[in-house]
Amino acid sequence: MKLRRFLLLLVAPLLLLHAQDAALVLRTSVTYRTQRNTLPLTDAQKQQADALMREAERANAAGQYGEAMRAMLHGMAAMHGTEWTSAAEFAAALRTRLDHEMLEPGQHATLTLTQLFPVQLPVEMRKMSASVMLGDANSGHAAVDAAALPQMVDIAVADLPAGNYNVEVRLAAGDMTVATARVPVHVERLSAAAGKLRARVAKAHADGRTLATAAYALTLYERADAGDVNFAHIDFDGEFAAANALLDAVDAGRDPFAGRRGDLHLAYRSAVDRTLQPYRLFIPDAYDPAKTWPLVVALHGMGGDENTMFDAYAGAVKRAAERLGLLVVCPKGRDTASMYRGAAEQDVMDVLAEVRRDYKIDPGRIYLMGHSMGGYGTWSTAMDHPDVFAALGPISGGGDPAGMVKIKDIPEYVVHGDADPTVPVENSRAMVAAGKKAGARIEYVEIHGGNHTSVAAPQIAPMFEFFVKQRKQ
Repeated sequence: MKLRRFLLLLVAPLLLLHAQDAALVLRTSVTYRTQRNTLPLTDAQKQQADALMREAERANAAGQYGEAMRAMLHGMAAMHGTEWTSAAEFAAALRTRLDHEMLEPGQHATLTLTQLFPVQLPVEMRKMSASVMLGDANSGHAAVDAAALPQMVDIAVADLPAGNYNVEVRLAAGDMTVATARVPVHVERLSAAAGKLRARVAKAHADGRTLATAAYALTLYERADAGDVNFAHIDFDGEFAAANALLDAVDAGRDPFAGRRGDLHLAYRSAVDRTLQPYRLFIPDAYDPAKTWPLVVALHGMGGDENTMFDAYAGAVKRAAERLGLLVVCPKGRDTASMYRGAAEQDVMDVLAEVRRDYKIDPGRIYLMGHSMGGYGTWSTAMDHPDVFAALGPISGGGDPAGMVKIKDIPEYVVHGDADPTVPVENSRAMVAAGKKAGARIEYVEIHGGNHTSVAAPQIAPMFEFFVKQRKQ
């Protein structure tokens, strides 16, 4: 049972990722570092974890991402006190992917079994049986040769009530369970509604924001089907209804966003690759287009999306924005481990341009902040665009201290906990020291005993209060 608990904890998040690349290694290394710094480990466990992390770093530097994953998964097993047997290694390496994760009753789907890295099993364990459950229904069965992966298993979808489920696959050699994995799926009859909306979007005559936002409901559905988004809290019927309401307004000759305040879910078409990209925008009740307004651009952390800054942090972002009269926009940092570089940084600047086009934004009062990966993105984006922002607010982040001279004229409100197990506090200390040496005005809040996440929510209101006092000349 100890092995099973470890594998379900470790493997399930990896099943959402579809590439053996640097991003996968980066995400796993963050988890690894956090566990290394928080689990109650013996000296022997610490030494083994550190040695395996060094091995992973060497493999990653050589572009051997599978081997880097092998070393880190071995290290996490060691930190959890799990023996690294060939069966444990095989289970950790196992990847399961469905060709569709948005399913309908009566539909068939294909489950593909493959590995993050090759594993040699004893001969007696190589021939296995795969049994698949969806909900309480037995949905598939196949013989599997562990030495001949990838292998596909057909799955039949039972007549289940609409909702979120897990497809659970159990691989057994005789009476021994070698590996168990789960893939989240959503079961609901949605294809007909999606088809009708797709036809409406194709015929619509609407401005870019309205059409992009309506069409993004379909993109969200397609991304969920491909396993690229967490659909656990998405109401697809509601998304389709909202998209149709936007198109209804256009058909009636109305601007669906005119006069709207509060929390808006929006999208735009990226000039980078023509994909639809989402963002969230908060407009305070007092907003009056007859005058200019301050804007905060808020960047989420690794694994988050455009919803994180508004839906997490105990609602602190919207609450402070309403009180202080700030618009806040939250772009999606495309790819979960982008670190806001490349196309993800361009998304930030493009979303900023979208908001400046549609709302009366004071160009001297545009602020940039973020948490974790968003903290890194705050510093790096500002360094690449030093003439845009009036103040910065990186939380639990880091960056290149040598670049601080580029943003020495931008005031900063920097937050970090001195007990952060994920991003060491030394990262912010180095950035602050370099900034002050360059002549930057920095208010540094280091919270004694604060961890990676606990420091964020209480500091959002003070940070926003700092922002509203800053104006770019």
